[in-house]
Amino acid sequence: MDSSGASLAPGWLRPAVRAMSDDVVEIRGQKVTLYRDGPDGPRLDRKVHLGDFLQAVASTHPGPMKDRYLFLPSGTRLVQVKGASTILVIEQPPQVRQIRWSNERMGKGGSYASYRLAFPYMVYVVTFYRGEFEDLRLYHRTAPLRAGNDPVCLSNLMNVQADLGLPSCARACLRGRPSGLTDLPFAGQVEGLLTYFWTSGFNMDIEGNCFERARVLDPRISSMEAWQQASEADPLFPLEVAWELAAPSLQEEVDRQCALRHNYLNPISSASGVADLLYRLEETG
Repeated sequence: MDSSGASLAPGWLRPAVRAMSDDVVEIRGQKVTLYRDGPDGPRLDRKVHLGDFLQAVASTHPGPMKDRYLFLPSGTRLVQVKGASTILVIEQPPQVRQIRWSNERMGKGGSYASYRLAFPYMVYVVTFYRGEFEDLRLYHRTAPLRAGNDPVCLSNLMNVQADLGLPSCARACLRGRPSGLTDLPFAGQVEGLLTYFWTSGFNMDIEGNCFERARVLDPRISSMEAWQQASEADPLFPLEVAWELAAPSLQEEVDRQCALRHNYLNPISSASGVADLLYRLEETG
């Protein structure tokens, strides 16, 4: 579009779009051509494929969300949309889970043992970029969420980063997750991701993981055997553990996840902006 906000049109409808900078962008057939003033008048400066150009234009604007009606997964407590990112906060109640656990790294030949373990309220912060999954953070709470300023705590799982000083704090490892999830709406992606997370097995792949950090907080979670015995004796004992604070406010944590990404995308508003975009693309003959 030009500086007045007019839309680009095919060449047979509108030969050129001219801005105050005297950049001229022409769309004709499957080609987008940039002309710039030279000593003898307008000169051909760059030519790209229309398909590449349209794809690049789309990437500069968040565009429509994948789910027109945004069908949400069960347990969703908060939705925040900012720029190209959509963040879902999902809560699950206390429950006993059967999980597979190994004290070895993936690929080191270690075997997995099964344990039945009690968990408190689980809070998942799931980030999507342009409708596709990007990041999963996992937290503990001893009570259900009631407001955005409720605090969230570190979990005690191996496959979750525990270092409070790192941007990756509380990030869950989802290496090797199933393919094809990005073709599903948010609800289907979340269900597939959480199923994969809980069934794929926990190991020592992450240094400084949440299990090693949390095991000193309470004798009942000091080892897998102690955790399982405490779970058998009282499935709600995790609600009594003084879990370590990860963030004083859930909303602050969600805002932090948004700030880690380039969410505020500048729309193209002039032919000069189009010209700048063309220089990011491979030139065609």
